[in-house]
Amino acid sequence: MHPKLPAIFLALFAIGAYAADPLDCSVSHPSSGKLYDLSPLSRDSGDDWEPDGLDSEYKFKLNVCHSLLYKELDVKNPENIASWAKKTKGTSLGLLSKQPKFRGDNLILEYKDGDECPNAPNYHKSTLIHFTCDVNVEGKGKPVLISETNGCQFVFEWRTPAACPTDRVARGDNGGSSVFWTLIGVFVAVYIIGGVAYNRVVHNARGLKQIPNYKLWAEGLDFIKDMAIILFSKCYRPRRSQSYHNLPIDSEVNTLIDDDDDEV
Repeated sequence: MHPKLPAIFLALFAIGAYAADPLDCSVSHPSSGKLYDLSPLSRDSGDDWEPDGLDSEYKFKLNVCHSLLYKELDVKNPENIASWAKKTKGTSLGLLSKQPKFRGDNLILEYKDGDECPNAPNYHKSTLIHFTCDVNVEGKGKPVLISETNGCQFVFEWRTPAACPTDRVARGDNGGSSVFWTLIGVFVAVYIIGGVAYNRVVHNARGLKQIPNYKLWAEGLDFIKDMAIILFSKCYRPRRSQSYHNLPIDSEVNTLIDDDDDEV
């Protein structure tokens, strides 16, 4: 079966959407365009991160761009929780987010919509992680609690090499665009070459009729040509000739003839 034009366009659309989507757990700096990828900090097996700091009475568990691995959370709907703490009872400090962002030059990841805040039922607990590029820390570094507000908002700092810019380019930037247009070129080439070969071998087509969907393209070009002619004729309608303007009408001609007869 020869290539179908709609199928080609659907494939190209899917590739374009893929190229435009950001990588999970990564973000490009709004000014420099450099890509920051926090996925090396994400854990999908083993233990969650356990932050330290502030001599807090809480026991914390935290993951990056991944739900918690700890199974004994003692909270409702534990499947999508990425930050958790326990004092006497477990509590959610925020739901999973896979999209870090920049506030100014500060790289952050925020988990929102945790359990209700104590004494403030209209607000929910949240986690804010500030990431700092540091190549001198051991391994990947570790999150440290630096601020706690009324048992409602928990702020962590994480100094880590993973917060340094990478050499890659984020999807949707120049690198993603070049890949997208390269793939478009490949698809178009395959579509044309495959269609020509099919029409030539199977249908014994020759000349322009070898082009895939030749009739469709020809009708489309004819339609465009007809519309162009119509628009051109409407926009550039020729002006009437001025050489016959101001000539006397028939009654005036007859009057002049009568006057000549009277003089004779």
